[in-house]
Amino acid sequence: MAEIITKYPESKTDFLLPIIKEEGNERRQYDNALHLVNYRLKELSVMQKLQRPLTMYVARHSWASAAKAKNIPLSVISEGMRHDSEATTQIYLASLETSVVDKANKMILGLL
Repeated sequence: MAEIITKYPESKTDFLLPIIKEEGNERRQYDNALHLVNYRLKELSVMQKLQRPLTMYVARHSWASAAKAKNIPLSVISEGMRHDSEATTQIYLASLETSVVDKANKMILGLL
């Protein structure tokens, strides 16, 4: 992370990295940057012949799953996810548990 941060000169905005370059249309600039990152992650997925394309959502999902598996406190996971409340994080983590169960069911059905 430090290498990435030092790569860019000090920002003239309130943002750490030069994704948002001008005032007034911050949301559009953010959405454009996110679209580009997701596009490049999907290219990487194809190059690596992954079964599922990578996206920033997949990264968030993976981070939260790993944090939960390592018994990281809910408050820390919530802060890491930038959720407004721990209740939001609980809902998010509950959806992860459902996807794990769904995956397990799919594996079991494949054995039948």
